[in-house]
Amino acid sequence: MGILFSYPDSRIVGTTCGSVQGRRLIYKGDKQVDAFQGIPFAKPPVGDLRFRKPEPPEKWEGVKATKKFARRPYQAPFFYIDNLIRGCPSEDCLYLNVFTPCWEPPKEGCPVMMFIHGGGFEIGDTISYGDRNICENIVTRDVIFITIQYRLGYLGFFSTEDEACPGNLGLWDQVAALKWVNENIEAFGGNKNNITVLGQSAGGVSTDMLHISPHSTGLFHKMIPMAGNAHLAVIASNRNMALHSKKKVARLGISDYKNSFELLEKLRRISASKFLEPVKLFRKKNPEEPEFGMFETVPNLDDRDFFPDTVDELRKRAIPKPLMTGITREEGTLFVLTKKCTEQSLNEVISLTCCEARNKDKLAQELRILYVNETLEDSKEKFSTAIVEVASDYYMNAGTLQLCRNTVATQDKPAYLYILDHFNPKVMGILAWFMPIKLATHGGELTYLFNKGFFGKYPSMTKEDQTVMDAFVTSFTNFAKYGNPNGSDPSHSELPTEWTQVTKENPGRSYVLTGEKNYMREDFFQGRTAKFIEILAKHRSTTSDE
Repeated sequence: MGILFSYPDSRIVGTTCGSVQGRRLIYKGDKQVDAFQGIPFAKPPVGDLRFRKPEPPEKWEGVKATKKFARRPYQAPFFYIDNLIRGCPSEDCLYLNVFTPCWEPPKEGCPVMMFIHGGGFEIGDTISYGDRNICENIVTRDVIFITIQYRLGYLGFFSTEDEACPGNLGLWDQVAALKWVNENIEAFGGNKNNITVLGQSAGGVSTDMLHISPHSTGLFHKMIPMAGNAHLAVIASNRNMALHSKKKVARLGISDYKNSFELLEKLRRISASKFLEPVKLFRKKNPEEPEFGMFETVPNLDDRDFFPDTVDELRKRAIPKPLMTGITREEGTLFVLTKKCTEQSLNEVISLTCCEARNKDKLAQELRILYVNETLEDSKEKFSTAIVEVASDYYMNAGTLQLCRNTVATQDKPAYLYILDHFNPKVMGILAWFMPIKLATHGGELTYLFNKGFFGKYPSMTKEDQTVMDAFVTSFTNFAKYGNPNGSDPSHSELPTEWTQVTKENPGRSYVLTGEKNYMREDFFQGRTAKFIEILAKHRSTTSDE
């Protein structure tokens, strides 16, 4: 009969609410690492606290055991075995995990990295990103790494469009987590004056939104939005979360209420499961309803609370920060897995970009010329390439380039851009079978940061995979430490290929990570994405009747 292994206890750390003790996940050698998992940073948002901003957690006596992940945020299962693998979700989900070195920190404390998970603001958790792998792959490079959870779906982004519930509760949860980090991280050996927020996909969007909001811009010092930011079309084009919420209320059969406060009281008495039934991660966008994006629940940019002004105006006022951002080679592949490689599918993807155009047919014609530029002649390969490139530019590339442009135009802090151009099909698991183009796509970069499988069984790492992962993690941790992915010495890079900053003259300059030799690229997708932005802007202009 086997013996169940148990990790040693961690050191005991005192927080503002009480002491915590976790596990020592790396307990041998010079670089041992403690993990504190399931630390509450807010009261459970249940009962009367549902649809309210997070409140500070209760204090406790004695030492709280923080030795396992808390339950996941309430969400519908993306795969039918999700609850079996990751545990059942709960409204009581506002917890974070701290992975911290045990060796003597620098005098000022270790740099801190706080990661925000993705999932379209509808799914996601911290357990998916692991624990020991974080300790081994990231924390041993002399940083503290934190993963957080926040409310999702309608429980996190419901909006009455008035003072009763302006919305964006999931973002307010993230602010509460950041405040907890500022108040407590020194006790874990961290430097509260050197906090980097990073996140991927919806987590990247959140990272950028925390930067521009006046409620959080002063709570951290560097930012790494990965494949996501506030300029993405799927966020910017969905400007009516309140209307989504009203339709949700109608589907729940609630109609007898005098005002928003009375409505919320009724909603607080409903089972949390009722808020999940109609939620779909990739909602089909209806060209006749341009106010609705492809996601059903997203941050409300018009709440006048978390976002008291437009994204562009808030960015001008935000506290300047070093920026590192990036994408994969073909972000759009993951979003068109179910598309057939036909002309009809190409037209469908192009039509996604046309909802706000004054002359949709003219815009579609110009985009077709940009991406095809010749007769397709029923070529499956050409159809698939065009479909993926349109999707990549629409969903991710355009917003990423716009972020770089606006950043260098509004601040003088350094900004860096990367493209992950290395693909191992095993990283994508079974999804690789459905990919029309076998190139790095959305989510594939996570394996190279966390050293963990995200789309299936953990893949066997090739020599090229290891090379990419080392460069990727070194760049991220160097940036967190020094604001420069090259390292501490501005005149010499720790990497074989040196990163150079984006500029006003070249906001698309990018560091390309490959399985062989990394290199700097001066043109962002040969200027295609810039042309895409130019064409859309022309046709969305109020004066464009051509």
